Amino acid sequence: MALFVAVRDLIISIAGIWYFEFYRDYTFPEEQNLLLYFVAVPIIWSTLIQIWTTTRYGEQKNAMMHVFTHIMAVLLLVSSVFLISATLNTIAETLDPFGVALFHFVGWTVILSLIYYDMVDINRG
Repeated sequence: MALFVAVRDLIISIAGIWYFEFYRDYTFPEEQNLLLYFVAVPIIWSTLIQIWTTTRYGEQKNAMMHVFTHIMAVLLLVSSVFLISATLNTIAETLDPFGVALFHFVGWTVILSLIYYDMVDINRG
C-alpha cells in the first residue's frame, strides 16, 4: 500500500505542477488580490491541510472509508498543487529570477512535505 501511495502522490504532484504551472500557466486575477491572498487562499488551504493531517489511513475501520480516505488525499493534493502553482505563477511577475527560484523551492518543498506526511501516515499501519 505504501508504494501505491508514493507513486500516486508523485504522479499527482508532477502532473499537477506541469499542468497548472507550466502548461496552463494559471494565475489568479489581478483584481482584489489582497483579499484573495490574505483571506480566501489561507482559509481554504488551512482547511485542506487540517483535513490532510487529522485523517489517518490506519483509523479507517471499513473498506468504504479506507477508499474515501484515499480519494480525499488525492483531492487534497491536487488542490494544494493548484493553489501553490497558481500563487507561484501570479507572483513570478513581481520577483527577480532568484526570487522566483526561491519561491518555487518553497512551494515545491511544501508539496514534497505533503507527500512525506502521507508516506509517514501510511507506514504507521
